[in-house]
Amino acid sequence: MKALTLQEAINLLNKVGENFSLNEEFLPLQECLGRFLAQDILCKNPLPAFDNSAMDGYAVNTADEGNKVKILQSVFAGDMQETTLNKNECIKIMTGAKIPKNANCVIPFEKIQEGLNAKDFIVLPKNLEVGANIRKMGEEVSLDSKLLSRGEMLDEYDLAILASQGIAYTKVLESLKIGVFSGGDELKEPWEFSNAYQIHNSNTTMILATLRSFGFYGNYGGILRDKKELLINTLQKPYDVIFTTGGASKGEADFMYESLKECGAEILINGIQIKPGKPIMVAKLKNKFLIALPGNPLGAAVLLRFLIIPFLRQLSGANTYYPQYILLKNSNAFKLKSRMNAMLGEIGSNGFYLTQGGKYNSGEILPLTKSNSIAIFDEHCTEIELGREIKVLPYPMLWSKEKCDIINH
Repeated sequence: MKALTLQEAINLLNKVGENFSLNEEFLPLQECLGRFLAQDILCKNPLPAFDNSAMDGYAVNTADEGNKVKILQSVFAGDMQETTLNKNECIKIMTGAKIPKNANCVIPFEKIQEGLNAKDFIVLPKNLEVGANIRKMGEEVSLDSKLLSRGEMLDEYDLAILASQGIAYTKVLESLKIGVFSGGDELKEPWEFSNAYQIHNSNTTMILATLRSFGFYGNYGGILRDKKELLINTLQKPYDVIFTTGGASKGEADFMYESLKECGAEILINGIQIKPGKPIMVAKLKNKFLIALPGNPLGAAVLLRFLIIPFLRQLSGANTYYPQYILLKNSNAFKLKSRMNAMLGEIGSNGFYLTQGGKYNSGEILPLTKSNSIAIFDEHCTEIELGREIKVLPYPMLWSKEKCDIINH
């Protein structure tokens, strides 16, 4: 099975993710941050719910402009009484208070000679504007209009909208069940002693943290030693997605491919033509997915961010899972080999800066900490000129319902 191009891999994952579905659950708003809505939300309480004052002042009728008018009373936000203005009458009104009947304008206190301290009468200025400083019922959101759509990831502002509707519980999609494992006899956990020929396991820490940063939660299952039966047993665990690192490249100790075939899994991706990150494997076993990321930290991190996280969003029922680029000027000219390249960079005030001048390898970690973005170039992009506009994917990814080409050509 030959390695796919990046675009082929993206299209394939989009295709296989179409028929995946999760169950729904009903949760209190306080537990819904970062969860995906399982229903459309329509407006049942228009915003604002009634005509109210946008500032402190006097509620008047513009027909009385230039006249001396009587102050009937003061009305505050939350007052329930109904007030009606007759000719040459007004009320003192505070921000958020309900507009009285027959009032069609609010004059700020500072535009009246006596201001807030007027006792019985005020003189209205001329040239008053109908509707001035009044928030009309439903002008922000009208009754039965759509507030939120199924598949939206709920953030703090979405939750505020739901709360404004008197919604305390809402229906969301269940979270993906994700297991994260590491592979390799040479690995030691960060809390274990390592010899000179061993390395500390950093990949799973990176994977779990990256997942968390995008609203996903993985369970760490430990290090899988290089034994086929351990891999096969792991593939039977009740997860929707299983991550491993290592085991996707060619080598005597890599049993991933054999184990997957023995379990009856369908190999979807067995390598991608990109640097870094070529040795990745994605397979489907019944209704679960296995993602074997490269053992090299930088390659694993890059593919996880711009290829696998979008796939997880699609599996989660998100209505936006296509990454979006931003256009930035290239701030330092550089050359690339004729292949698909994913280059780390830093977004600064003058555009995109290539991390360490592009001088790093896929086994390094430090370049990841120095970067906040990735730019992908096809095999024809071998000379990137200073000042050229390029497509850049920021670490905090931007999402859309529309597929877009994230590759620089």
